[in-house]
Amino acid sequence: MANAAGEFRIAIVGAASELGRDLREVLLDRAFPASEWQLLDAAATILELDDDTEVAALEAIDTVGFASADLIFLCCTRELAEQYWPKIEASRAVVIDASQALVHRDDVLMVVPEVNADSVELAVEDRLIATPLPAATALAVALNPIEQAWRLQRVTVTCLEPVSTTPGGIEELVRQTSDLLSGREPEATLWPNRIAFNLIPQVGALSGAGPTAREWQIQRQLRQVMDLPDLPISAHVIRVPTFYGHGLMVNAETEDRVDTEQALEILRGAPGVHLHAGESEAENYATLSDAVGSEATHVGRVREDPTVAGGVSFWVAIDGLRKGTSVNVAQIAECVVRELRKLG
Repeated sequence: MANAAGEFRIAIVGAASELGRDLREVLLDRAFPASEWQLLDAAATILELDDDTEVAALEAIDTVGFASADLIFLCCTRELAEQYWPKIEASRAVVIDASQALVHRDDVLMVVPEVNADSVELAVEDRLIATPLPAATALAVALNPIEQAWRLQRVTVTCLEPVSTTPGGIEELVRQTSDLLSGREPEATLWPNRIAFNLIPQVGALSGAGPTAREWQIQRQLRQVMDLPDLPISAHVIRVPTFYGHGLMVNAETEDRVDTEQALEILRGAPGVHLHAGESEAENYATLSDAVGSEATHVGRVREDPTVAGGVSFWVAIDGLRKGTSVNVAQIAECVVRELRKLG
């Protein structure tokens, strides 16, 4: 796998996407040990970069093979990943999926390194690892210290999801906002209702009276990452008219009474958590704009819930592109590298 210098050959599928570009930037910033970069997308093109390289040639995925790749990152659409999966699987590389193409498979392990990094050893043997949805990643990072201290009994969460999680979502919000401010009737093309100056209590397909597809995914992924298959979770996801940043209002019930000061102390030292607990009101939480560009999971407004015997409520803000995906993928890759080096 690794060369004599301990470096690995990297392939990024979907390198022209916002996620692919951001992941490459994160890997470079973290000095990831890469000897070769294979940048791929649906079609060959020249990609302008923000680093000193300035431009890079992207190869078309249907014209190349993966025989030389050690790690393959799926940063493309789910459809593209599924289309070329037989070709990717045949490579024998370790695949880290950020496309959500593999998460439904029982043999694919989802990893948030602050929570279940130890499981990467097994995942490397199977060569398949996935990063969860940004909301599930944020929840796992914030809830894991609560679980370790008081044992979770139930979780209720309301997730605010920005328009950027849907391709073309930013453009639709801009267009609808311009139409409304100009006195024109906006057209809704991506979602059932307009999003400008509005909230849509549906992300993903509805399944009768049950959860939406996104709500079901968050519940399933959180249970798997935290290894709590029977944990009752009630998730509600709302599309909000913001470009970036995920916000989550969380209420957790625990076996024992949660003391606010103890909760603050535990969260203050938790891996990946940036706790907001200052003296002024504004220092007690991070807004979505505060979280954008940050690699931390921001937790604030931590308080006891007096309506249950053991309960705590708090607010979480995260950059869904950065920590919610790119940084989590990079952290997974660093865990993979440690395991591969053990194997020689």
